[in-house]
Amino acid sequence: MKKLTSIFAFLCLCTSLIFAQNPAKVTLKGMVQDTAGVDQPFATVMLLNPKDSSLVNFTRGDEKGAFEFRNVKNTDYILKMSFVGYIPFQLNITPSAVAVNDLGNLKMKPITKELMEVVIRTAKAPLSIRGDTIEYNASSFKVPPGSTVEDLLRRLPGIEVDAAGNIKAQGKDVKKLYVDGKTFFGDDPKSATKNLDAETISKVQVFNEKSEQSKITGIDDGKKEKAMNLELKEEFKKGSFGKLTAAAGDNERWAARGNYNRFDKKQQFSVIGFGNNINQTGVNWDDYGEFKGQNSWSGQDNGDFGFGSGGGGNRYNSGDEDVPRNRFDGRGFTNNVGSGVNYNFDNKKTKINSSYFYNQTRLNLDEYTYRQTFFKDSSFFNNDSSRMNDFRNNHNILARLEQEIDSNNTLIVKGNLRFSGSNTTDKKSQLFFKDANAPTNILTLNNGTDLNTYTASSYAIFRHRFKKKGRLFAISTAFNGNKRDGLERINSTNELFKILTPKESIRQLNQNNGSTQQFKSSFLFNEPLSKKYFLEVFYNFSSTDNAVNRQVKNPVLNNERVDNLSVFYKNSVLYNRIGSSIRYANEGVNITAGLAGQQINLAGQSFSDEGKPLLTDIKPAPFRNLIPNVSVNLELKNNIYLGMSYLYGVKEPEINDMQPVNNQNNPAFRVEGNANLVPERSHDVEFNFNYFNPANFAYGGFWANANFYDNQIIYNQNIQSTPTGILTTTKPENITVGAGRNLNSNVWIGFPIVKTKVTMNINGGVNYNFSPSFINAERNETSNTGYSSSLGFNITPDPKLIVDLSTNLNVNYVKYSIQTLQNQTILSNGLNLSGKWNFVPKFFVESNLDYKSFRNERFNFNQSIPIWNASVRHILGKNNRFEIRLAVFDILNQRANVIQSATQNYVIRSIAPTLARYGMLSVTYNMRGHEDKLKKNSWF
Repeated sequence: MKKLTSIFAFLCLCTSLIFAQNPAKVTLKGMVQDTAGVDQPFATVMLLNPKDSSLVNFTRGDEKGAFEFRNVKNTDYILKMSFVGYIPFQLNITPSAVAVNDLGNLKMKPITKELMEVVIRTAKAPLSIRGDTIEYNASSFKVPPGSTVEDLLRRLPGIEVDAAGNIKAQGKDVKKLYVDGKTFFGDDPKSATKNLDAETISKVQVFNEKSEQSKITGIDDGKKEKAMNLELKEEFKKGSFGKLTAAAGDNERWAARGNYNRFDKKQQFSVIGFGNNINQTGVNWDDYGEFKGQNSWSGQDNGDFGFGSGGGGNRYNSGDEDVPRNRFDGRGFTNNVGSGVNYNFDNKKTKINSSYFYNQTRLNLDEYTYRQTFFKDSSFFNNDSSRMNDFRNNHNILARLEQEIDSNNTLIVKGNLRFSGSNTTDKKSQLFFKDANAPTNILTLNNGTDLNTYTASSYAIFRHRFKKKGRLFAISTAFNGNKRDGLERINSTNELFKILTPKESIRQLNQNNGSTQQFKSSFLFNEPLSKKYFLEVFYNFSSTDNAVNRQVKNPVLNNERVDNLSVFYKNSVLYNRIGSSIRYANEGVNITAGLAGQQINLAGQSFSDEGKPLLTDIKPAPFRNLIPNVSVNLELKNNIYLGMSYLYGVKEPEINDMQPVNNQNNPAFRVEGNANLVPERSHDVEFNFNYFNPANFAYGGFWANANFYDNQIIYNQNIQSTPTGILTTTKPENITVGAGRNLNSNVWIGFPIVKTKVTMNINGGVNYNFSPSFINAERNETSNTGYSSSLGFNITPDPKLIVDLSTNLNVNYVKYSIQTLQNQTILSNGLNLSGKWNFVPKFFVESNLDYKSFRNERFNFNQSIPIWNASVRHILGKNNRFEIRLAVFDILNQRANVIQSATQNYVIRSIAPTLARYGMLSVTYNMRGHEDKLKKNSWF
């Protein structure tokens, strides 16, 4: 017994001595030098796990080469250092007996030709920083088998991916994503992150991409956007890979998705496809605009030179009672099909990017809406219930060619074709009240719409570089066209209460045809005045012709033409602008000051029908303006970026607002055009600040934009009580005295709490909108002030678990000048918690809880909606090629779509049932990359 006691005491003493010699936490520090003993600043320094080389911690040396890791576990590490032009340095570190382990001077060797092989073997590091480019080695960030690129990005320091798949890097939105440096299905980053597997990626590169004009001129204008490039592993550049998924569930739910990819160093070929009835539409807001014929072409594909023309701003809806929103936003029930192909070719001198995509969606929507409309001394109410069936399809073809003719001459050609169609039936019942308890009439609508749109946009740019460095000439030409063929079937019945009058009925067949043609060209000449100063001269020209042919017929009277509702209308806009600017660019300082002279000629003609005598001829005097522009962009030390700009903007009226015709599709809501509208004019000021710390990937930023109108287009209303009920007529008009103003701002901060384990991001914003309008000739001023905030955490304690937690709070204060009693506060907040856990080998559980709450005390509205989804996934088969997933969506059966809105002189609240609880079983087959056995250049 005494011996056992002695042995136990001896072991305790040894243990205490060991722990006394080796503290649990230590500080590691050192100095980076080159082989000549000269301090090497700003090297990337990493601590790796010796078992699998995964990243544990990282920092960056200071301007003297010193680095330090504080309060890290006292255990074995691999210390790795990297810097451009030097061989990566590697050192094994063992537990330290002291609290501060000074590693001394660590010397990196410059790269020479004979050492290149050594560099290739040792260069594999979890991350490296070269200028404004951060490169992540994907294999160093472990994700479970079957994970997508989106899952990989969630593990990379400094990168955030929200629940919808939107990507941010260092707090800024990633606007463009490339695969091996080439465009992948247009400009939507999610097309790659959701369709490519993480195992195919070798590196992820995040960088600041120059503006299109900077690329053309070769002169940095200081305007940059975050971009990302996914570099494929070599084995996936030599063969094919992809994924196929099929799923079935209760209540006849089904889904299918697949992609196939075949890449090599010169060519990329990809096919994707999907189909489902679970509300995954694949439709974004731009697609929605094309379906409705609102977007004739993309504003990004314009080939314009010079500083922006500015103008524009938020406007109220000029239509009938609908809130301006996208109906394909998750409400109701949809059936969806889509497929596309993407092909790229690159042999350095010739670059071709092309894609084709088709998608169709059928929506069945039931919606219940409450609206209160008020004017100076009274208000009226309407309760609506509607049932909509909406089918839309869309073909989109995109191609771009960049040809380097020789070292001095380059030609760029881009074209986009789009064919869209829609068929809509909308049955609606609207019950109107003069007050909350006195119904006046009920309006029943049974309308249908067929619409086909054909859109083409194209441009060509030729660039010539002179022998003198910096001297450049560029010219662009573009043609854009849009054709719209539509047919509206209007069927409405209005029934009055307490009045013995017959029902009022309206029957109309409205043929709505229109076209837009635009030709434009731009010229640019750059002349270097010195190494720091540059002169830029530019000229912009465009000619736009619009035609609208609206023919209204009465089907009850043998399709007799309704003259007062029919019109043939032509509108033209001639735009000329010539300007010049001086740019100073040196060591991160970029300052530009410019002035342009601009003239806009508007002309409009209306006829009772095409080929008929002229009814109105409007041709106001040309609108001439001087357009000043000032911008300052500073790239300071310690990764601080500042930007400021001022622009005087001029924007011509929309063609839909200028049509001189009454729209009486809804007897309770009518729209009139105004052919006398003149351009809007506004002062636009913007400021931005960004900071990034590459030592710990902390970041922060601030952005603000202010817009003040000299002349604004507003939407005035005339609300009348007629024998057949309440009639609201809306008409656009210009206002100069007391015009509107907008202010938008946002601030963001992100930093690691525990490096590579826990990060936190904070966002906040203030938005203010002041909008005047006239209600029955009474001026109403609506001010809308919104405050938003969010807090998020990304938690990755080990490769088997990832957790995202975020919460948000939004408060919106709405104030009216004509009825202060209608002032209100709209409150919404939310919580999102999601996690993925590899709880046993080859088994994974995923869960997501999305909680939303809406409150408006003015109308005693308070609703909370928790949505909980969960699934279990199992990987099996040879090389983990198969996956089986069992998923349950909306476990609590609470899903509903709620919208609250307050604007101009009305407030609205709508609720739409949507896809609720259902379960699905899915099977996935993964096609792994394999070496291509076919002949070279034989693809199909």
